[in-house]
Amino acid sequence: MKGKSEKGRAGCGCLLFLLVVCLVAAGVLVHPFSLRVLAGRFLYGDKIVPCDVVFVPRFEEDRGGEVYVEAFREYWAGNGKAIWIENGRVLGLTMKEIVERMAKARGIKEGAIKAVELEGDDAAKAEALKRTFGRLGIRKVVLVVTDYASRRFHLLYESAGPEGEKSPLFLVKPVEVAYFKMDKWWEDSLSRGLMAHELYEFCLLWANRLRSVPRQVGGSGR
Repeated sequence: MKGKSEKGRAGCGCLLFLLVVCLVAAGVLVHPFSLRVLAGRFLYGDKIVPCDVVFVPRFEEDRGGEVYVEAFREYWAGNGKAIWIENGRVLGLTMKEIVERMAKARGIKEGAIKAVELEGDDAAKAEALKRTFGRLGIRKVVLVVTDYASRRFHLLYESAGPEGEKSPLFLVKPVEVAYFKMDKWWEDSLSRGLMAHELYEFCLLWANRLRSVPRQVGGSGR
């Protein structure tokens, strides 16, 4: 009986220890510092140098056009000879029409804004854009994206072009936007939703990459 009692206490002690470890881990994970570090892992930026063009993917949550304003700055700085955008429609207008109006109000010459139609998920859009820019002889691109999505877009655009085609070099320019609270994203409903979406897309991207890796055929070579 004594052996069984000591064994029972030992088992309870192990369970208690595991419970304490779980509670400590949970406390660390939800600590503001840890949450800020988590958001920082999604941030990526390149050193920007003069390129052929500036490209802006569409972010539907960017209602104020903050990424386009940053693209205008890169254009004025001489880091692109034209600004390409992902086209779409908003309230009966195309994104090209909307961005052209924004550009005109800032003194950017007519014809500097160009649009491209992209379909599918982000990976399919990236491959299509690489192919389009490759055909146009565009070799270097400033990729203007929101800060919270910058590392994912780096992964999307860092790889070679479709079917081994030569891909342009994409330099990622992350933009700090007012609607995403990087330092306190967990306290804001929109920021929480964007982080959850980004985590999902990031994991999906890596899962698809792992599935696309060819398996080795054969044994040890005997």
